[in-house]
Amino acid sequence: MSYYDEDFKLAEVISFLKNRDYSSFDFRREYTANDALISIKDTDALLTICNVPDNMIPEQTVIQVIDVLEHLDECIEQASDWLTSHEFELGLQHLKNNWKPGEAWVKEVKSWCEYWKETKLDTVKKRYTVSEICFRLDDFWPTSVMEEYCRGPEPQKGADVFFIDFCHRDCDSDFRFMFLCEDRRLYKFIIHIL
Repeated sequence: MSYYDEDFKLAEVISFLKNRDYSSFDFRREYTANDALISIKDTDALLTICNVPDNMIPEQTVIQVIDVLEHLDECIEQASDWLTSHEFELGLQHLKNNWKPGEAWVKEVKSWCEYWKETKLDTVKKRYTVSEICFRLDDFWPTSVMEEYCRGPEPQKGADVFFIDFCHRDCDSDFRFMFLCEDRRLYKFIIHIL
């Protein structure tokens, strides 16, 4: 899914930022009065940088965005690990709710665990896609939050954070993963209905 007429490879977007060339960015209102947007072909995701004055991305933000994009695979892996755990827990919960404890139940749980060890990453990759990577958006939470989980201490108010949104291919739920820019640490994830 492309958001614009032209998508750019991740390496191109990083190069634009390193060269401070913002001519390929679309500056418009998305979340705030003036945001910088560009579509990344590799992930099929929209990169949004909020609160951009005068169509110029602040220098500190450029440095943070470059750092995150250069380590995007690591951030996505952190989120994928949680998605994998979440899917596994949902499967176990389903077994608990639909099977009576006993020999058959133990066998089914073992079978589920073996299946999951073999297919977990493929399953996550098939079910979820990155839809957006967003920086500098303050106090914006999806209005239809179903569940929220903290994975570590919340950053201090005003800390530089970014989020990566994942869409589930088969249902209308979305997963927002909040990271601290400083060390690209995942500190919160939110499940919400689109």
